[in-house]
Amino acid sequence: MNALNAAQVREAEGVARREVWFLHGYGSHEGDLFGLARLLPRDWTVRSLRAPRPLAHGGFAWYDLHFDAQGVRHMDATQVRESMDSLIEALEHSEAKPVLFGFSQGGIIANALALSRPELISGCVAVASYAPMEWFQGDVIWNPDPGLPHLAVVGDEDGVIPPELSVPSYERAQERGATLSVQRFRMGHGIAPDSWQAITSWLATF
Repeated sequence: MNALNAAQVREAEGVARREVWFLHGYGSHEGDLFGLARLLPRDWTVRSLRAPRPLAHGGFAWYDLHFDAQGVRHMDATQVRESMDSLIEALEHSEAKPVLFGFSQGGIIANALALSRPELISGCVAVASYAPMEWFQGDVIWNPDPGLPHLAVVGDEDGVIPPELSVPSYERAQERGATLSVQRFRMGHGIAPDSWQAITSWLATF
């Protein structure tokens, strides 16, 4: 299913000059981040997409997560590729070049797209997430655009994707030629008011 077939949309008033696509986190749904639409200027078109994989306990995922006996997290590379291909197809057929706004697992996917297919988007913001550098050792092509606006928002008290994981991943991306800005806030796995203010200030530059 094309990623745009399951989305909540707020069309821009007047001439649509800007567009943002929300990619929600693991176990969530398209209605989660869509609540942020009311906080964005009315000249933004907002699309909040649903991940393709329903979970038994409710919600949806861009790919399944599994943990081994040592608690190490594993993911299915085929599912990753399927979700990325679905989003790439949607982006290729979109009349706009949107800004991707990903949270948690959605931010991981957004980061991967920004670092492999930057020509399809205008920018990327990933919150409570990380750059999946291990994906670029497989069939995901490393192709960052130094001119693409790319913001990573990190919570210093995030217990789900801790800064010990996220910050080094962004540093590795920068070492390999990616141009991205990392901003850290005293928050857990969420979007605190001061981080949202920083995000909206960043979006205002488009």
